Amino acid sequence: MLPCMAAQARKILLGFDGSEASWRALDVAARLMGYGSTLSVVTVSPKQNGTARGLLDAAHDRLLGHQVTASYLVRVGDPAQELVEAARELETDLVVVGRRGVDESGEPLPGSVSAAVVQVAPCDVLVVR
Repeated sequence: MLPCMAAQARKILLGFDGSEASWRALDVAARLMGYGSTLSVVTVSPKQNGTARGLLDAAHDRLLGHQVTASYLVRVGDPAQELVEAARELETDLVVVGRRGVDESGEPLPGSVSAAVVQVAPCDVLVVR
């Protein structure tokens, strides 16, 4: 029997890198929030710096417009690995990611982070175009 997604995700994790696709994913994640749901916004940086905090501040401002509260996490390392690990640690029901991410300089990330997350995530993954 194939597993199916729960009617209402209780713990949603959003992978956010500031790309257009991640902004769309943020809006989708906000619309998926229901009573009792929690949202964690995660940004991953290849090295420790202040850029990630600025991205999360921008995400926070946008979510306030949706009247959604969230927790915000900065992870350092490989984006796909860190998103999957965060999903495991937070016991996430759903990971929401944009289709194509960018690095801190705005360049597209090599490979597909969303495809890598889909392959190994411990839960459902929604990829937003």
